[in-house]
Amino acid sequence: MSKRYLIIQTAFLGDTILSEPLVETIKENDSNAFVGIITTPANSEVFTLNPNVDTIITYDKHGADNGLFGFIKIVKKIKKFDFNCVISPHMSFRSSLLSFFSSAEIRIGFEESNISFLYNQKVKKPKKVHEIDKNLSLLAPLHFQNIKREIKLYYSNENKKFFESILEAHNIKSSDKIICISPSSIWPTKRWPKEYFKEVAEQLTKKGFTVLLLGTTKDTHIADFIKNGNKKIINLSGKTGLKDIFCIISNSNLLISNDSAPIHIASAYNIPTIDIFGPTVTDFGFTPLSDKHKIIELKDLPCRPCGKHGSVSCKLRHFKCMSDIKPKVVIDAAFELL
Repeated sequence: MSKRYLIIQTAFLGDTILSEPLVETIKENDSNAFVGIITTPANSEVFTLNPNVDTIITYDKHGADNGLFGFIKIVKKIKKFDFNCVISPHMSFRSSLLSFFSSAEIRIGFEESNISFLYNQKVKKPKKVHEIDKNLSLLAPLHFQNIKREIKLYYSNENKKFFESILEAHNIKSSDKIICISPSSIWPTKRWPKEYFKEVAEQLTKKGFTVLLLGTTKDTHIADFIKNGNKKIINLSGKTGLKDIFCIISNSNLLISNDSAPIHIASAYNIPTIDIFGPTVTDFGFTPLSDKHKIIELKDLPCRPCGKHGSVSCKLRHFKCMSDIKPKVVIDAAFELL
C-alpha cells in the first residue's frame, strides 16, 4: 500500500508557493505516494492542475471554518484520508493541532513551531537559507535521496486565452517586450512608493516597452495612480485570478515587484526579476530564484529589518528603507536585465 502524505500550509500566498517543492520531492522519491494539501481557499489555486497533488483540503480558517466547530470539521476531513505522514512547514498553534489530531503515525514539524511537542519528528529550522530549503529540511527524517528545489505552478488553456485577449485588445505584438509591475503588498511598509513605480513605468514605456500592472481589487487605487492615462500601461489590477497571474508573468520579459508573492511566481518560470526590499532583508530567505535577477535594497540602514513581515507604518517615521531607493536605480536595473 502506498504511503499517504499530508502537507499543512495555510499561511500567505508566497509561503504557500514556496511549499510546493515539498510535493515534487515526495513524488520524486516515492512515485506511488498519495499527496494531500491543506491550504486556504484563496491559495488552493497554487496546487490545482498539479499532477503530483492527489487531493486539496481547503481550510477557510478566517471564514466559514473559523472557530472550534470549523476546526473539528477539518479534522474529520483529514481523518477520512488515513494519512501516514504529516509535514507542516506552517508553524502556527492551529497547524500543530491539525497534525496531532490527524492521527498520522509520523508528524513532522519545526522545533520552533507553537506547541511543537505535538510533533513526534522535530527539525530545527535552518537560518539564512532560502525558505524553500527550510521547508525541504522537514523531509530529513524521511531520508529522501533526491531533493527538488524547483517550483511547479500550472495554468489552463483558458488562462492562456485570457492573456491572449489582453494582447489583442491592446494591439500588443508577440515580439513586443512585456514588463509586469506588482506595486503592492499586504504590508504597507513593504510597498515602494507609488510615485516611484509611476516614474519607472513611464520611463519604460518611453523606451517602447509595454507595462502590465498586477494586483488585487484592493490595489486598484495604486494601479490607477501609476497608469494615469498612459496607453502603454495596462492596468490589470483586480481583473485577474491567480492562475491568470501565473500565465501573465510566465509570458513576460521582466517582473518588477516588492518583496511579495509575485517574485516566487516569477521564480517558478525563471522570469528575470527585480525585487525591492525595504523593511525585510534577504536573510529571511524569500529572494528570487530566477537565473537573472536584481535585488534592490539599502544594506547599510541600521533599522533594517524592523520585523518579519513589515508593518503598517514606519516605527521611526522616516521610511528611508523605501523612500531612499530612487527610481533611477530600478530603471537602470531593468535595462540591465532586458
